[in-house]
Amino acid sequence: MHTLVAAIRDAVRSVGAVACDALATALPTGSGTGPIHLDTRYSFAERAADLVSRMTLAEKVGQLRTTSAPAIPRLGVQQYTYSNEGQHGVNILGANTDHGDVSGGVRATSFPTNFAASMSWDPRLMHAEAAAIANEARGFLDKSLWGVGQNNLGPLPGNYGCLTYWAPTVNLDRDPRWGRTDESFGEDPYLAARMAEAYVNGCQGQALDGTPLTGYLKVAATAKHYALNNVEANRTGVSSDVDDRTLREYYLRQFQGLIEEAHVAGLMTAYNAINGTPAVADTYTVNRIAARTFGFAGYTTSDCGAVGTTYKTFPAGHDWAPPGWSTDHRGDGGQAYALRAGTHLNCGGDENSLARIEEAMRAGVLSEGVLDTAVLRVFTVRMRTGEFDPARRVPYTRITKDVIESPEHQALAAEVAANSLVLLKNEAVLPVDAGSLGTVVILGDLANKVTLGGYSGSPTFQVNAVQAIRAAVLRANPAAAVVYDAARTSTTATGPAVLSTHTAATIRSADLVVVFAPWPTCSSAGAIPAHT
Repeated sequence: MHTLVAAIRDAVRSVGAVACDALATALPTGSGTGPIHLDTRYSFAERAADLVSRMTLAEKVGQLRTTSAPAIPRLGVQQYTYSNEGQHGVNILGANTDHGDVSGGVRATSFPTNFAASMSWDPRLMHAEAAAIANEARGFLDKSLWGVGQNNLGPLPGNYGCLTYWAPTVNLDRDPRWGRTDESFGEDPYLAARMAEAYVNGCQGQALDGTPLTGYLKVAATAKHYALNNVEANRTGVSSDVDDRTLREYYLRQFQGLIEEAHVAGLMTAYNAINGTPAVADTYTVNRIAARTFGFAGYTTSDCGAVGTTYKTFPAGHDWAPPGWSTDHRGDGGQAYALRAGTHLNCGGDENSLARIEEAMRAGVLSEGVLDTAVLRVFTVRMRTGEFDPARRVPYTRITKDVIESPEHQALAAEVAANSLVLLKNEAVLPVDAGSLGTVVILGDLANKVTLGGYSGSPTFQVNAVQAIRAAVLRANPAAAVVYDAARTSTTATGPAVLSTHTAATIRSADLVVVFAPWPTCSSAGAIPAHT
């Protein structure tokens, strides 16, 4: 057993896991009386290797799924769901299975979208935001929430809970027609890298420069979508073709920063193909570049259903097989190709069945060693969150539900929002003295709506612009008049704006007119899907 652990330790170190050893050895040593995977004298990678070595083939295969990966009670492994979301606030709790009578969206602090936050040009502020999001993610593991409130503990109140979050989105906003521009940090790879690194560092419990603040991950961040996912229409069947220089200097630059500088814990591969090879099975980008060039040593998940793009026909897939092979369009080889490339987890597909894994092994396209590597990577990350350690050793376990939607987080969200505003022109209008205003007119449908952006939860406290402006004006001058008119505008309207007779007359004598101009929503091809 010790020989196996030592061998795997050397292999893991070869792909950049030295940091895991340093973090683990800096902690107090364990008793040495139990199995290695529970002995804190060993590194996280060594302990994960011991744990994987104790699993049967069927148990290993069962851990390849991202939703409700089965518990292994004899090894102390809890049921686990990897698919949690927190782009700009916790909005999906994948293991929220026992929440009592509480229903609806996740009630958590909602920050401005990543695109808006990037306009602050302030990595420090982004870092603070991500740290707050991660605190709330930890808050949802408060065991007093199980059975009575939203939580991420899973089916048993004694579970440690789930801490892998599929954020941030770092694809570049090179074309607004993509439809998901609000998720990302802009079109410039340098700015996107700096802001995304700040997000990951804050999320994972690291200083702004990437230095770990404790020996554990606060939350395991997962950067997506790797790579070249900038088209939504038929994205499961199209190929993003690019030369190698453009690939590395533009499309992968921000991923490189996240791996080398922020040590991001996870990656999610994309739906599209890259130069003809499905991203989920692309050995060149996943293995050669991410792992062997950038030094990525974390876990990798597919996007939901993406393993199936290897063998399905257009538009659902790429009808692909490696050179010299062919596909039967049934999925027998898809999981093997993904695993060999370095995509460890299968989100939402049925290709990761024991029967298909065994068939791939018999055909010689997959070995149990490749499977072991995948499960090892996954459990090393879970080890780093403190899942297999006594709670008293993990400082983040002291975070409680009290941080969720706390006044401090609300104030921080307001600060990020204020810093995200861009003033293009000011002809002696701003700032406005609210006390001097007698009549204010607010125009536009969006002024009377709360627009949180994609991947948003359902925060308890929501205020639209009409409410906020009216409150501020009347607070300064209770005798003031605030008139609102949607003017028949909306994000889907096709006709011109039309003012009511009263509004048109009021505007002529108004002290201030505020116009909220709508931006057309995306077509169905650009709509954000229900998953990732």
